[in-house]
Amino acid sequence: MRRLLYIMMLLVATIGCTTDVEYTKMRSALDSINVRNRTGLPFSVSDVEPFVRYFKSHGTPQDRLLAYYLLGRAYYDQGEAPMSLQCYYDAIDCADTTSSDCDYAQLSRVYGQMADIYYDQGLYREGLLHDQLSTKSAWKGGDTLAALRSYEQEGIAYSMLGQVDSFVIVIREVALKYEQCGYPVEATIALATIIGSLIDRGEYQDAKRYMDRFESQSGRFDSSGNIEAGREIYYNFKGQYYLHINVMDSAEYYFRKEIRDGKDYGNQHAGARGLAELYQRLHQPDSTAKYSQYAYLMNDSVHAITKAQEIERIKAVYDYTRNQGIAHRESERAVVANKRLLVSLLVILMITLLTSWLYIVRKELIINLEKTVAELGQIEAESVELRQDMSANQQQIEENEKRIKQLEQKLGRYGKLIYFGAVKAENDLVLSPNYKRIQEIARKGKKLQDSDLEVVHQLVNEYFPGCYDFLVYTLKSNSVEYQISLLLRLHFKAGEIANMLNVTPPYISRICSETMEKLFKKKGSSKELAKELSKLI
Repeated sequence: MRRLLYIMMLLVATIGCTTDVEYTKMRSALDSINVRNRTGLPFSVSDVEPFVRYFKSHGTPQDRLLAYYLLGRAYYDQGEAPMSLQCYYDAIDCADTTSSDCDYAQLSRVYGQMADIYYDQGLYREGLLHDQLSTKSAWKGGDTLAALRSYEQEGIAYSMLGQVDSFVIVIREVALKYEQCGYPVEATIALATIIGSLIDRGEYQDAKRYMDRFESQSGRFDSSGNIEAGREIYYNFKGQYYLHINVMDSAEYYFRKEIRDGKDYGNQHAGARGLAELYQRLHQPDSTAKYSQYAYLMNDSVHAITKAQEIERIKAVYDYTRNQGIAHRESERAVVANKRLLVSLLVILMITLLTSWLYIVRKELIINLEKTVAELGQIEAESVELRQDMSANQQQIEENEKRIKQLEQKLGRYGKLIYFGAVKAENDLVLSPNYKRIQEIARKGKKLQDSDLEVVHQLVNEYFPGCYDFLVYTLKSNSVEYQISLLLRLHFKAGEIANMLNVTPPYISRICSETMEKLFKKKGSSKELAKELSKLI
């Protein structure tokens, strides 16, 4: 009996020793793959899957967190974003945030990679949320540099969402923290990302200061002052700076330098667009038309490349034939995974449909812009001829000058819409102080004064020039139909408009019905009229 007990104890001790050795070997191998990941060396899904299976039964929460994270990285490198995202969700589920030894630094990396995937899909709010989680986890894990980099990415997300004020505030805050923590180069590079926004806001002194610092301290310029390859878009920011402070020769130099050094379609488009704006200010219609046309040809190429990339992303979502066995590796998670995938597919489908609609609208705007450029060039040429006999043609010259100013304003409006898009126009309208003031009048049920009506007129003219032109040419500018149509395009409801114009709701309904018939040759209510007008940007 004693001999049997001794043999059993020896067997248990031997098994325990073998298990410890095996665990140490597997953990060491997993760490070596993690080193490859951090140094940019390739590894595959098949390299990582054995560790996921092993640590699922034998490892700690930290082991499983790392294994699923590396599996997600492998899927991402293969272009399979949905599978990668699912692995990251699994990694998060493995993290024991109630434990004092939770690996928050690793958890931060998981959230950061998830944010990158959402940005790739154009889901900027989801990306922002996961960058915020990455920042929070990095601070908890004591990884200061990772926390600041994630916080910087939050600022970039605000830029992608069109929230420029938040973008500038966050980048300035993170640059200050970089400085305080001993990372001056990172602070310099972060500040460079807001140079364009500062120029748009008229903060030229800060923009110049950040440019000088970027060129002298970032390490991204050679001894001749040329930025490293792939970052030539910086020349566009510098050209825009000089254009805004009216140093035209320097502006032209940097726009042309961007076109010369930046061979990709994006730089070609941006540089040509800058030159078109410059020649427009210099009143050189031939050059303006030339570079406007080239800019929009390059923009078409950029759009085509973007569409191709979008198709590749969507293809990756649907390409599951090769991975069906992997997709069902954990049957208890199948229902949750399918729901997440369905939501992702629906969101991507909506993005694709919206992109197609915006492309059609953009093409119509380009046609209008080209007509405007042609008319502008014709009238300016005619004005040159008329100036040869000033006394006989004074009245015609004055009329032409007035029309030229109108066409230049229209050109700028159409160009802005084509470049930034209809969605940004709507977002910028909501942020406009003038629009908020008109909204406040509507909320209180007050009547609009003449000065308020002029603001309404200017808002539609600025943010929806296509709708403005359509209404000006089809309705009398002092008519109630015109005023109601402007207010409907600014998203005010019929009841609000009745108060704003000091009339009854039935009167608004009748006018809307008549206006619908006059403008679109069909019957409809105020809601249907507002829907038709909203299509005009």
